[in-house]
Amino acid sequence: MFKLLRQLPVRHHSPKETLTRVVSQYGVVIKRNFSNDHDPIVDLPGLGKLKGSYTKTAWTGAPVQQFLNVRYAEPPVGKNRFKAPIPAQPWEGIQDVSVRGQGAPCYGDLKKLPKDQLKSSNLEDCISLCVYTKDTTAKRPVAVYIHGGGFYSGSAAQHPPEYLLEKDIVLVVPQYRLGALGFMSTKTETIPGNAAIMDVLLAFEWVQKHIEHFGGDPTQVTAIGQSAGAGILSSLLFSPALKESYFQKIILHSGAAFGSWQFDHNGERNARDIARRAGFDPKAPLEQVEEFLLEVDTYTLLKAFMHHNLFPKTPYEVMKAGGGRKNIPMLTGVVKDEGTFALVDVFTILSALKLHDKKDFLRYDMIEDIQRILGTVEVSCSVTPLAVKSMLDMEAAANGDILKMVPGLIDLCGMHLIKSSVLRLAQYNSRHTPDRTFVYSFDYRGEHTRFGYDQDISHIPFDGGVHHTNDLLYLFPYPPTAAQLNEPDTAMAKKMVDLWTSFIVEGVPKSRDLPHWPAFNQIFGPYVHLDRELTIGSNFLDEFTVNADAARRQRQQQKESSAPADRGVTTRQQDELIRRNLTQQQQRV
Repeated sequence: MFKLLRQLPVRHHSPKETLTRVVSQYGVVIKRNFSNDHDPIVDLPGLGKLKGSYTKTAWTGAPVQQFLNVRYAEPPVGKNRFKAPIPAQPWEGIQDVSVRGQGAPCYGDLKKLPKDQLKSSNLEDCISLCVYTKDTTAKRPVAVYIHGGGFYSGSAAQHPPEYLLEKDIVLVVPQYRLGALGFMSTKTETIPGNAAIMDVLLAFEWVQKHIEHFGGDPTQVTAIGQSAGAGILSSLLFSPALKESYFQKIILHSGAAFGSWQFDHNGERNARDIARRAGFDPKAPLEQVEEFLLEVDTYTLLKAFMHHNLFPKTPYEVMKAGGGRKNIPMLTGVVKDEGTFALVDVFTILSALKLHDKKDFLRYDMIEDIQRILGTVEVSCSVTPLAVKSMLDMEAAANGDILKMVPGLIDLCGMHLIKSSVLRLAQYNSRHTPDRTFVYSFDYRGEHTRFGYDQDISHIPFDGGVHHTNDLLYLFPYPPTAAQLNEPDTAMAKKMVDLWTSFIVEGVPKSRDLPHWPAFNQIFGPYVHLDRELTIGSNFLDEFTVNADAARRQRQQQKESSAPADRGVTTRQQDELIRRNLTQQQQRV
């Protein structure tokens, strides 16, 4: 089962339904004066009728029909709590899906609820999706967005349509079970594991059956995932359970299934420990443990699960079983400073242990300990000396100055968690689809950031840079505090929408600023830097050390300006320092 990876929490909004509505839940204030007679109705053969509502696009004010709480599965309760979802059953009359339903329960949200609401059996009624369309009679390309959230948070509310629906596409945003409810496994029929993955597969099946009634073309579906969502989708590329008809193109933000942090093979042992943390005897027979896990209340279960990370198979294993998906157009990439969100946890832990200013620790042990914190231990230790040479300021380490090491630590965390696995997936896909594999690094730093959103970072002595998920600010008007874009940010958002929707429609990303995006058909490139200006990079490995290289150039410039006559000596001394510390690292290994 997938591991948990910390990501931004999601706030849920429940706008009130009135005849005259003023909605500002996304920071885009839209006045509506639609009567109930004008609310959109869609009839799904074999299921029933749905009544939606309206919103408007952000820049042109085009009306968008939205169906916000469409159940594609029955509530996963009782014996079905951890099992594959049961497709939604037909209903009588008109089902009102004009306002948002609840998101999948996650511990971060539940702990804010009053205690009397934590025992509710309705908390797990969450397997629903949102559909956004401008014309239910059309036949337009479809984007199915699988949200991120570290496998334990996230919802459809975080991905409204006001930017992307400026173009003629249909957007579908499913919700899936999270945490223990979606990913726990004992590898038995009772708790087989991967319930969330099966939710996602059922969502794609639902799209195939019903999207034409919303104006979508089931033969032109693009799957989009970010972070955990990208991990889910890229894993499905190596699963025989995925039907090729489900989607024809794929966009993956900041995530790929090759990340070692995503997998853990100790399903039963971890399930027993989760039961222990929830108050049950972990030494009881497995059947009794499973019965307890089926019945324990949602809050207690998710609280216990926060310590565990599960996924029974790696992509390599499913690849052996069924082979990988080939010949699929792919757009994938990273943000410049992927590592800052993880470095917050690393810095917090090292500071609490009072290791952040210990010279010997910084020089000899820190990298291996960071790998352990991230869940990416590299057993050969070959990465350690490489990181010393290419990423870290060892003069700062020798002086016990961790703050000067921050640029390299950002790179180290970003490489381990995301960038290396994204590169590997791009290389794999390029072998089979060299002319339709496109790679990017999102480098734009705008007015807003998601760094520290809904999180205390007052003790953190560095900023988030181009933070993990910051690229989403320019595709979705969320969170509300970031939905009002200034002029440069609006220009960037329009650029992103052009690139992403052109790929959704044609399979090739392009915009007025970049009429030709070169395919990733060499070992490490080419790829595109997404910034105020769109530029071409030739070696994606440069993204592994982007912050360390910038810091090194700055140090060198400072040395040259202070001692211009000793430039050569200064450079040689710096190289000698690196070599000396590299030798010491190798000796310790």
